[in-house]
Formats: sequence, C-alpha cells, structure tokens
Amino acid sequence: MTQQQVAEQIWHYLTSRGWTKQAVSALLGNMQSESEIIADSWESGLIGNMSGGYGLVQWTPATKYINWAQSNGLVYQDVISQCKRLEWEVANSQQFYNPNMTFAQFTKSTQSPEALADIFIRYYERPFNPNQPARGIQARYWFELLKGNNNTEEEDMFTIGADGRGIALVAGGIFYSLLDAKDPTSFWNTGIKHYKVSSKTFDALQERSGRL
Repeated sequence: MTQQQVAEQIWHYLTSRGWTKQAVSALLGNMQSESEIIADSWESGLIGNMSGGYGLVQWTPATKYINWAQSNGLVYQDVISQCKRLEWEVANSQQFYNPNMTFAQFTKSTQSPEALADIFIRYYERPFNPNQPARGIQARYWFELLKGNNNTEEEDMFTIGADGRGIALVAGGIFYSLLDAKDPTSFWNTGIKHYKVSSKTFDALQERSGRL
C-alpha cells in the first residue's frame, strides 16, 4: 500500500475507536518521521535487529512490541496490530508519560494537530532532540488531507460476514480484516451496520483492496 493508504487505514481505525481527528493527525505526523508510515519498518534498515526500533512508531527495543503482538496472536507486521498495541498502551497507561495529560486524554484532545504532535514527540517518542517542528507540519498535512473523511457515517463504514470467511470491516471503500472477536461488537455498539454477504462478494471486496 502507499503511504497515504496506510495513513487512511490508521485514520479510519482509530477515529472509529474514539480518537479525535487532531490526535490521529498528530500520531501520523510523528509516524511519518519515525517510519515513513511503514508498518514493517526496522530502525536504520537493520532487518531483524531486535535491539533497535521497529514499526510505525519505532518501538524500542523491537521486542517490546513484537513479543507483545505474538503473545496476543497478532501478525506484528500488520498496521491494525500496531494500532491495537497503541490502544493497549492507552488502556494500560504505558509509554506516554506526561504529568499534565494521560494517554487517554491525548486521544480525546481537540488541541491543534501541531500542539498534539509536539506533545506526542515529547511524552511518547522522547528522542534526544524533541524540538522537531516538521512533525507538526506533517500532522497538519494529514489533518487537512483526511479531516473530511467522515468514517462514522453508516454508508461509508460497515462490517460484512460470509460463511467460512469470518467478519471484516469496510471503511471508505477499503477492506480491513478484523483481528479478534471483540472488534465486531465494538463497531456494532457504535451503530455500524452489519451485512451478511456471499463468499464470492466477500472475496471480491477483499481482492479489490489488495488484502488477500
């Protein structure tokens, strides 16, 4: 997938889970600097270096995320698996350490994308030099590009199921595999519709989005 397609996937997923558009934009602005928004990204291109950074936000050491994903039955290279790690960190107050804001509060914040991008680099990424205004500029870019994408509208977002295929999410015309049994219920509880389709229709939607 292209960088924009991955960004859209993250945007759809996290906004559907209650993150504000500003918070997701701030996250994307940081991911762009950390990994170019590439899920299977190894720090400095050193593939398999478990002591270096890995993933969209460059978890360091890589084992911090990879071991967690594998212990939870997730494909660690997958974009949504990495979003699930972020959700776990929010729920368990991990990685984000700000004396004035919890990670959960960050996800609900409507401060500007630039301000939230700065908060994220200082209190989540915590590099040696946190003064990186480019991340705020990138956050603003993603906000302006994606803010009109209202993925909470029923006609734009729904789940589908087929015999022998399980359940998947379709958002903005993009097909997303659902990774665990809790996901469908969480979407349905927000009013998202579910449709039973034939396996042929299910496969056609999946193939069109390149998710085979």
